[in-house]
Amino acid sequence: MKNIVTARAHTNIALIKYWGKTDIALNIPTTSSLSMTLEPFYTTTSVEFTDNESDSLILNSAMEDSSRVSKFLEMMRGQYGNFPKVMIQSENHVPTAAGLASSASSFAALTAAMFGLLDLEKDDSEMSRIARRGSGSASRSIFGNFAVWNKGENHQSSFAESFYNKDIGLSMIVAEISSEKKKMSSTKGMQLAQTAPTYGAWVEKSAIQLAEMKQAILQADIEKVGLIAQDNALGMHEQNRLCLEPFDYFTSETQRVVDFTKECYKAGLLAFVTIDAGPNVKIITDHATEKILLTKLKAEFPELTFDIARAGGAYEYL
Repeated sequence: MKNIVTARAHTNIALIKYWGKTDIALNIPTTSSLSMTLEPFYTTTSVEFTDNESDSLILNSAMEDSSRVSKFLEMMRGQYGNFPKVMIQSENHVPTAAGLASSASSFAALTAAMFGLLDLEKDDSEMSRIARRGSGSASRSIFGNFAVWNKGENHQSSFAESFYNKDIGLSMIVAEISSEKKKMSSTKGMQLAQTAPTYGAWVEKSAIQLAEMKQAILQADIEKVGLIAQDNALGMHEQNRLCLEPFDYFTSETQRVVDFTKECYKAGLLAFVTIDAGPNVKIITDHATEKILLTKLKAEFPELTFDIARAGGAYEYL
């Protein structure tokens, strides 16, 4: 076994969403999903065995509650043997819990680091299954570019795999509307969304959209990618508003950015939105349009922070 292992994984944005679980404990989703890994947003995690009585987590140089990662490590101990307690030091380059899937890069990086520390075979499918137990979307952050998480029916059949490992010219402009922790956790939000009377129809439509999205990516049709992703995401958020205890991740500023992006598309620009569990908007465009669109967004929303993201790589060891 190695003394210390460091791994990096990037976050991802789902173009076809994961929003609902058939098994909460195992993070088995109601739908398959498809994502693009994002180059500028990542987590770097180092792990080493310690003689401490408990696992510990230092996040961005501050000691944090380690209960979630300790639960994850206990799951790994149950699967791979009772290894010693672990010191985790993690640097998160993603606005935490604000709809940019920081848990995806965090648990993907932790999984990769632990596989290295335990000298386990670097089996991408198995790493995806394990990362999924920490955070569902982490199953996709094992891979670069475009990944599909097959929903499966149990632990063994629910994992992500690389779908298309090329850059198709897609750009993502991230509008950071709030870096504050979201008021409704993703897990709770999914549970509530599944009570919406239209949820079943959204799930059925999502399967169709997944097949359409795959074709759009293979054809490098950014307009089609954007239109499908936008419809899928806005449909997801509609379930939140229609459930038994309605809630909304959108702020008034979120809606303004959505409306402005739609106006840009009507004016002839490639501009589409996708939004995860949080207020931040990700605007889909292409490499040729990104700077034009960014200039328009900054002029319209001078109070917001914008970042341009392109496709990123798979996990790596440092």
